[in-house]
Amino acid sequence: MEPVIKQSILTRYVKNIWTLENHDFENADHSLKFFADGCPGLMFSQARSGVFIGDVELSSFFLYGQTVKPIEITTKGSYKIVVFILHPHVMNTLFGINANDLTDTCMDMNQFSAFAKETGRQLMAAGSMEEQIKIMEAFIGSLAVASPQDPLMERATRFIMESKGEKSVREVQHVFKISERTFERRFSQHVGITPKLFSKICRFDSSIKQLEKGNYEKLSDIAYENGYSDQSHFVRTFKEFTNTTPREHQSKKIK
Repeated sequence: MEPVIKQSILTRYVKNIWTLENHDFENADHSLKFFADGCPGLMFSQARSGVFIGDVELSSFFLYGQTVKPIEITTKGSYKIVVFILHPHVMNTLFGINANDLTDTCMDMNQFSAFAKETGRQLMAAGSMEEQIKIMEAFIGSLAVASPQDPLMERATRFIMESKGEKSVREVQHVFKISERTFERRFSQHVGITPKLFSKICRFDSSIKQLEKGNYEKLSDIAYENGYSDQSHFVRTFKEFTNTTPREHQSKKIK
């Protein structure tokens, strides 16, 4: 199946594509941790023993909303996972649902529509991750054709992300000439969280990326370069979104 829209248009809906693969035939335990990044996503997985959050087995093809609380996905043995990271504002546009309803949760795409269920069947039958990516591109492309974006939400979320969350909600309202009440309502519907929390997540996402790249001498460098009042403020926010401190996070990465 070929994508039904041009790649340049698809990128208005898809921010990034992740592929995760492990050929483990000894049935060892695997843990994948996900933290808040301001984006919803569409995920397909093939795993010998299933994919779980806690004791709950996830559908092989599902849509997830804003991730505020840290999530740990577990599986055993070999697995293949494809994740389409969507732009923050497109869930309502593409799927016709209130984004707030999927914050910190997910929806089985087999229950969404007959088209989504057929897409899931094609993904299971695909012979490679490259083919699976094309199938998911075509699926999102078909939805995008009939789903024009909300220009205000597209510009507002980009504005906040590019500022790394340092623009206040009042500044954003002023730039886009919209009342607080209307902005809050539309943002919650399209993004799934408040503008203030979204800004906080953007700041955290910028700081954790800097931390993981090792682009700093002291933790206070990350704090000040990402608009935190001091190092303690940065550490508190980091722990809020990861359940661990920056130093603990780094030590686990090194192992």
